[in-house]
Amino acid sequence: MQSVLGTWDAEGGDGAIVIEPTPGPLLGVDFSRGLPGLDDLSTFVHPDDLAGLRRAVLDLLGGRSKAMIVEFRVRHADGHWIWIEASGRVKGNKLSGVWTDISARMASLARKDEAVSRVHQFAAAASHDLIGPLRHIAMYGDLLLEDFGTGATQEKRQMLVTMAEKARQLQVLTKRLIAFSTGTAAPEFRAVPLDETVRDVSQMLADPLEQSKAKLSWGDLPTVTGDPVLIEKVFANLIANALEWAGGHSPEIQISASTAGSNAVILVADNGTGIDPRYATRIFDAFWSVPKQTGEKGAGLGLSVCKSILHALEGDIRLRSSSREDGSVFEITLPLNR
Repeated sequence: MQSVLGTWDAEGGDGAIVIEPTPGPLLGVDFSRGLPGLDDLSTFVHPDDLAGLRRAVLDLLGGRSKAMIVEFRVRHADGHWIWIEASGRVKGNKLSGVWTDISARMASLARKDEAVSRVHQFAAAASHDLIGPLRHIAMYGDLLLEDFGTGATQEKRQMLVTMAEKARQLQVLTKRLIAFSTGTAAPEFRAVPLDETVRDVSQMLADPLEQSKAKLSWGDLPTVTGDPVLIEKVFANLIANALEWAGGHSPEIQISASTAGSNAVILVADNGTGIDPRYATRIFDAFWSVPKQTGEKGAGLGLSVCKSILHALEGDIRLRSSSREDGSVFEITLPLNR
């Protein structure tokens, strides 16, 4: 929540600031003798925000910009800091605009950042604990395969081979997620053929795709630059979401791509229940999931993880379109491999 507190004006000549109504009650300071000028902002503006505030005001006065929106902290008489957003524009040789108390919004963002940090720490710890069991699953699968020798049927041997391979794939993904969530290692940037990535994901999700009678199709997909393991995770999350929100009928998921300058633009379209436009950006927030009619809530991390991964890979994701009739289309951008 935020509230407009009043208006402000700054003269280009002497730098005097006029604020209506007076900010004295908000700051707990007596300004009956007048407000400080631009050169005296350090008396109540946070030192980390001072340079940015001065630069924004002087750029306006100097004609280097036509408007500004700047956020900064001001010190209350009792020592605590209040977040202010000042927006304004040039009128002749004078600046004028409004100032707003955004303390509640900034506190909410700080709580969200703290929560995300805790999730990263938890993900790192949980992922670390998974590595040992996964290693043993792969090892025992190999041992069973050796013990059975030719005595096992081809079907049973293939099941053991698949089990060991999946365990090793999860080991690689887990190690990469540990490094990604803790920031101890940067993503690996190399050529990633997306057709191979989607093919691997379709094999990894073969059982849920078959159980839901889903149709997954893709056309010619480009080769991008990024981390193959993390990009695979993005597509796996999006396809899994499409299966979850199929709406009771057979899911149809289509992946297509085009280019825009130096980027690949990949569309992941489904015929599911769609997403309310009100949630178009919120679906990418950590710990938030679209409300279901059953009242059941998901973890709210799938799309958030996708966005974090893609940002780390110099890409992005957004909900391009969505409706109950036509389903949803997610748009991914990633750098093309040159």
